[in-house]
Amino acid sequence: MAVESMSIATLFSNSGPLLRYATTVIALFIALGPSARGQEPNDDAAVQTDPASETDPGAEVETKEVQPFDFDPYRTLIWVASDSPRVCADTLRDDLQKVLDRDFHAVWRTKIEDAPMSVASMAMRVLSEVNFDTLAATDPVIAVKRSHGDAVRIRFAGDVGRYASSILTTTGRMEEIRARLAGDPDSPKNAWLRILHAIEGDAVALKDAWAKEDTEAILVSRGMAETLTEPEAKIIVPPITGQVIDAAEAYDKIFIVRIRTATSPMKVESVEFDTLMRYFGDTSQATVSSFNLLPEVVGATLRDVFAPVARIDDAGKSNAVGLVRASGLVTDKNSPALVDVGDVLVPMVRKDDRNGNPISIGPLDWAYLLAKELDGRRVKMDFHAGRAGGLQGRKNARTHRVGLRIRPRKDQTLLRLHAKGDPNQPLIGYEIYEKELEGKSMTFIGRTDWNGRLDVEPTDEQPLRLLYVKNGGAVLARLPMVPGHHEKMVADLGGDDMRLQAESYIRGVQNSIIDLLAIRELFKARIMMRLERGDLEPAEELLEVLRNQPTNERLANDMGKRQSEFIKAIGKNANQQRKVDEMFSVTREMLTKHINPKLVRDLEEAVIVAKENGGKLPPKSDEETDGA
Repeated sequence: MAVESMSIATLFSNSGPLLRYATTVIALFIALGPSARGQEPNDDAAVQTDPASETDPGAEVETKEVQPFDFDPYRTLIWVASDSPRVCADTLRDDLQKVLDRDFHAVWRTKIEDAPMSVASMAMRVLSEVNFDTLAATDPVIAVKRSHGDAVRIRFAGDVGRYASSILTTTGRMEEIRARLAGDPDSPKNAWLRILHAIEGDAVALKDAWAKEDTEAILVSRGMAETLTEPEAKIIVPPITGQVIDAAEAYDKIFIVRIRTATSPMKVESVEFDTLMRYFGDTSQATVSSFNLLPEVVGATLRDVFAPVARIDDAGKSNAVGLVRASGLVTDKNSPALVDVGDVLVPMVRKDDRNGNPISIGPLDWAYLLAKELDGRRVKMDFHAGRAGGLQGRKNARTHRVGLRIRPRKDQTLLRLHAKGDPNQPLIGYEIYEKELEGKSMTFIGRTDWNGRLDVEPTDEQPLRLLYVKNGGAVLARLPMVPGHHEKMVADLGGDDMRLQAESYIRGVQNSIIDLLAIRELFKARIMMRLERGDLEPAEELLEVLRNQPTNERLANDMGKRQSEFIKAIGKNANQQRKVDEMFSVTREMLTKHINPKLVRDLEEAVIVAKENGGKLPPKSDEETDGA
């Protein structure tokens, strides 16, 4: 009790060595700063925590050590889809890992698995057309009615087992779920499994059951669950393996490898899926004649489709600076994980909401980054885009800007131009020019055909080509292209035909003004000559004919009507509207200056003077003659 009542100061005063030790520890702790408390002071290592995110209390929580971006290896998943049980992840894993380690040992943390059934089925059909939405739509989910009395309390699959009495599904789906179940079936997070019941029929019958009042929840694909509206469905993700959504959150790159052994030679095709941007790259294809060579060929296609990521840290209107991921781990300057001078990258932007779900995501339209200079692990790039902006913006935790390196694999790219909002209206005969990247000179490439198309081929000098679309001498669009990157690219442009029609009309009006000016001057000369000779009656007849010539008011009214028609036909294209307005404005000034009623009024006054003088104009005085 005496010790308990003793003050801290008294305790340390009697313990000199203990006090000095404690003081030293505290000083060292303060000097080390955040790193002594398990925090990383580097911005690249900062962990962003979303207050809206929640975790299943029954799930195992894995803590991930966050590394600086240039020292953070890619987490990669390779899904193998094959038409033969002889070729699968188990038979390929060891040899394929050895092949991949030659190039990616330091920069990849790789897992090789068989593709989930839904992914494999889709990949075996058309791998080049696979996208994230179609893959994610196949994920099994639990759809709970939002009208359920405990819908607010249901957040995880385990909650469904506690608050619902039944989950309906098909027999095939039930067998699939039991085979893919993650963890112990008797754990609380898998309580939903005990209330799973199969119905007779297929997915259509299951959707019909959703409308019944006594149905609480159904187990269906995510794609179908998102179509349930009466009542609306609350989607719960069950803890099973092979979920595309889970894989996309757990890995940085997912590679799908399709192997066809039924053909001779066997065919291998691979594609990369960048999970942050939910972007599928181009496919790489190869043939192989022997099963022993499969790991080598598969590894070659994976190396071919791999796209290094450069995080955009600074971006201006025409340039950007990026940090290449895992570049600090690379020791070989020829590593496929690096970005070299001359490489082309596709700029991409992802903006998330507060829950981490993307609001907008994907590559910028008609935009590329060209690597110009390496500065350590950073790369300086020129930004070429069809429109200004795109990469600029305020930095925040919910906005991601990256560039993915590309490797063109096709011989050419088909460029097609069509009218804005109307793919069935091709822009025919439009001129395509190429501008030098570092200069101002432009070279004519060709004209679009009857369907608005033109084949654009790569050049040996530079993969990136800066194209301009012209029509009638006016530049309509700026289209940066990497021929061979895409098989086909479509530009949705505001057609220039109406502006050309307006220009043609204005030129006709201007020519009419010039002709009318000459006619009026000719009439004036003839009328004055007759008045001077005393031919009053013929002079009045000519004056009447002059009055019937087009007037300023008549021409101006006609121009006003046609201008309204052209503006309406052009639509919302502000640039073309401005050009049309300028042409009409210049023509109105010309009309006001040269076609006005003063000439007719002067001649009418001359006729009056002639009548008062006996039908003849009085001779001009010497001053009038000199003035004339």
